[in-house]
Amino acid sequence: MKKVIWITGASSGFGMATALQLLRNTEHKICVSARRHELLDILVEEGGYAFPLDVTDSVEVHSVRRKIEDEVGEIDAVLVNAGYGVYGPVEAVPKEAALRQFEVNVFGALETIRAVLPGMRKNKGGRIVITSSTAAHVSSAGMGYYAATKHSIKALGIALRQEVKSFGIDVVMIEPGVVDTPFGNVALDKNYINTKDGAYAPLMKEVKQYMLSALQRAPGPEETRDVMVRALVGEKVKPIYRTTKGSLGLTALSRLLPAAAYDFIIQEGMKRLK
Repeated sequence: MKKVIWITGASSGFGMATALQLLRNTEHKICVSARRHELLDILVEEGGYAFPLDVTDSVEVHSVRRKIEDEVGEIDAVLVNAGYGVYGPVEAVPKEAALRQFEVNVFGALETIRAVLPGMRKNKGGRIVITSSTAAHVSSAGMGYYAATKHSIKALGIALRQEVKSFGIDVVMIEPGVVDTPFGNVALDKNYINTKDGAYAPLMKEVKQYMLSALQRAPGPEETRDVMVRALVGEKVKPIYRTTKGSLGLTALSRLLPAAAYDFIIQEGMKRLK
């Protein structure tokens, strides 16, 4: 049976990869959205339905949902994927940048979920797949705000999973570690708070070197993409998928070690990957 699937943040990274995989290997109807909608042309050429969208505009989110229902059909599954990372010290990240991080990663995700839930409840079924991160469990210097958004998504996703189970709706969270996609490079270029002359300059230099080295060693998006496809269209799914070895290891460390030991391991890891 053909499903109508909506993927937000589909202009690059996991969203683009998952949409392409579905378009090229299934008969499902794939609806894609992104703020930079001109980057969705490749997905339209593959048979996708594209809708410009800034997820921080709640009116726009619900408008896109209505357009999908009117032009394509009722939504069976959604990949809540729009998001980005801001890196910098807690003290130094401007308030506007911190607010925007939450507006996109948390409130944009929530508005997307709210938009699809009434239809899914009416149809007594559906699938909500949320792109989360290892950062939902751990944090480290320079990534406090990004990690805070993913901690929030984890808490909201758990509550949502319990709230909609009786309606036949599955909620799935995907938690990759570091993966080689444009996400990391954009974060370290456009969204990296410049602290070269500030009190945190030495620390943030280490953080950036660590992250660049981690990206160079990271796997590609294929494993996470395939899990996202399975989460969207598979018959049975798990509530949480951790898709890289790094995700599994860091999550275990954060649970098992005392805070001081965890901090030490993260600091030593930065030194070794420089």
